[in-house]
Amino acid sequence: MRQKIFIILGLALLILVLIGLNAVSYTQKEAETESEGRPNRSTYNPGATGTRAFFDLLTETGRKPVRWRDAPAELLTSGKNRPATFVMIGPFRKELAEDEAKAILQWVSEGGKLVLIDRRPPEELLKTSAAWKLSFNSYFPEPSFTTDASDQKAMTAGVKAVRPVQPTVYTKGINGVQPSVFATSVDFAGLTEEEAQKKPLIVKKTPVPMTTFSKATPKPATPPKSFATPTTYSTPKPVGEGAGIGSADQNDPKKTEGDKLVMKTPPPPKAPPKAGNGNGVGIGDGADDSDYDIVSTPSQPAPVVHLTAEKRNLLVDVPYGAGQIVFLTDPYIVANGGINQVDNASLAVNVVASRSGVIAFDEYHHGYGANANRFFQFFAGTPVVPIFIQAVVLLGLLFYSQSRRFARAVPDPEPNRLSKLEYISAMAELQQRTRAYDLAIENIYTDFRRRVARLVGVDALKVRPHNLALLIAERLPDENAAELERLIERCEDVMHGDASGKREVLQLTTRLRELEAKLGLQRRRKSRK
Repeated sequence: MRQKIFIILGLALLILVLIGLNAVSYTQKEAETESEGRPNRSTYNPGATGTRAFFDLLTETGRKPVRWRDAPAELLTSGKNRPATFVMIGPFRKELAEDEAKAILQWVSEGGKLVLIDRRPPEELLKTSAAWKLSFNSYFPEPSFTTDASDQKAMTAGVKAVRPVQPTVYTKGINGVQPSVFATSVDFAGLTEEEAQKKPLIVKKTPVPMTTFSKATPKPATPPKSFATPTTYSTPKPVGEGAGIGSADQNDPKKTEGDKLVMKTPPPPKAPPKAGNGNGVGIGDGADDSDYDIVSTPSQPAPVVHLTAEKRNLLVDVPYGAGQIVFLTDPYIVANGGINQVDNASLAVNVVASRSGVIAFDEYHHGYGANANRFFQFFAGTPVVPIFIQAVVLLGLLFYSQSRRFARAVPDPEPNRLSKLEYISAMAELQQRTRAYDLAIENIYTDFRRRVARLVGVDALKVRPHNLALLIAERLPDENAAELERLIERCEDVMHGDASGKREVLQLTTRLRELEAKLGLQRRRKSRK
């Protein structure tokens, strides 16, 4: 037990030493300036690269933003809490798995809306159900680890604010958007007939016709007050690649009949279509929305470009099954460091809040998953974590060392099977058989001399027989000092080897016991508790 106490105390002392060393060696880390080369796009991050301001803006304006900390597969089984829009802002701290990408795309194909804000989104999410091929052009300046995300001048050096390509639900009320110098581009190209046939078919619901604005149909001067029957009409098919209308407004409250929108306004006069520049139909020049007429256009399964800047397609949405995927190639527009510039905040709100319902921000791939270890996250950056790990290692070594030998084998001590009386009896029998009378007298006389010397207060090794006899006679007046002196001298002679017999030894022993009894030196048994 004593050895275990020493081991336990030693381990406790070692743990205290480790705690002291960790506390002494720990230095408080200074708050590092967030770098655009290694951003943290979490809505929990209030720094320049975070999106806390965007999340709070949606909350304060009456939207329903939530932080999604579950796996993407939960999007398919969330029931009443199923989000209408799922926002993923990259880069991610946790890599997107293949099964997670499949779950997200399945949710989108069932009518969900995915907003992907990243300069280099995962290849697994660059999908569309239309006969188009998507790709990301990242051959543009890239941020370094020393790029200060809070320096707006450095982030937008040489880049001017851009105006929307065309008025859509995402660019409503937007006069200008300020991207960063590190924005990338979404490129797309039509598939050949062979590629289109090989592309897997994604089942989708009946498409809803889209509304758009175009100067090709001028506004009538004075519309009639009423009409007996509603009128349907549509614009001519646009010219050039990338002129598809897509699914920018899937929640148009107007009634539809087949592929056409039923409107209770007079049809605009026919006019030749205005040539586009490849990014859409009737590219506007930033004028107010009142200069355009809302017209009905059959839904076209093609990508729609909403915002461009210096040959970069910044904001593009594509259909996918019954849902849609929106790509924004510059997270700086929604980040804390850039959301306050020009109309960046309005564009961000339009993109994610065009549908009613819950807006879920992906926090699972930023390290805030529901199954993450909250204990280590709480003590991250403190010496508590290494102290805890070291303590666990020491306890493991302690349990491992139990019942293990780290030295030579030592036999177990044999227990003493003889009691004291058995020992005395055995010694007496041995001395009697060997006629070792001198040894018997030595044992008895030595003990007698030591106890008498202690009684009279002298040194048992230095006192002479004559003096010892006188001291005994003083205590026992009926005893003769000369006779006591001869008794003591005879015991010493026999003890030193003089010849003696059994009778004489018994007489000497009997005489010593009598003196012990008279002096009160009888042995007393120890009281048992």
